[in-house]
Amino acid sequence: MRLSESQGITLFFFLFAIILLCCVSSKAQALANSPAKISPAPDKKTPFPVFELPIPQNDTQKNYLGISGPGKFMITQIKSPLIIIEVFNTYCPHCQNEASLVNQLYQAIQARPDLKEKIKIIGIGLNNGTYEVDLFRARHKVPFPLFPDQDGTIGKKLGVTATPTFIGAKNYPDGTMEKFYFKSGEFHDSNSFLNEILKLSKLLP
Repeated sequence: MRLSESQGITLFFFLFAIILLCCVSSKAQALANSPAKISPAPDKKTPFPVFELPIPQNDTQKNYLGISGPGKFMITQIKSPLIIIEVFNTYCPHCQNEASLVNQLYQAIQARPDLKEKIKIIGIGLNNGTYEVDLFRARHKVPFPLFPDQDGTIGKKLGVTATPTFIGAKNYPDGTMEKFYFKSGEFHDSNSFLNEILKLSKLLP
């Protein structure tokens, strides 16, 4: 008995479906019988890129960072076990709005004897030159050191794509650093932000 063309096509797809089902079932059975693969636990430490910054000309800012002399310094040379970095842009309205709150954060840290030598704040002006950063500092009365990142090299190393971005990093005596906090956007309340930083960093016993 000869099959019509439509019947032949139907039979072909029926046989194809049976073969495919058998293959899938065999593979599923093989996977079920194979031992489970356990991925290694991820390293809890998140490496932090080390980079150079120009030494401030202002002696007060030098003393704050614990550095001296002219030229450049490595961020690991900052005399503090914990560093908070604000990556901002002088033309960013959110950064301008946030400036007073970041100043409050600085003042809150400086007012605590148990924190003032353990946490330092610096600002990185993403795609801003020295003139723009100095103008931002003067306009918003920023008390902590600000540094230019005119070509965006530092911002790229830090993985910053929006401003403001706040980064928390632990600074170890062996010259390495570990990132424990990274968040873009405004934090709205300086006390809540500081409490979050202390909780995540486990800085205090």
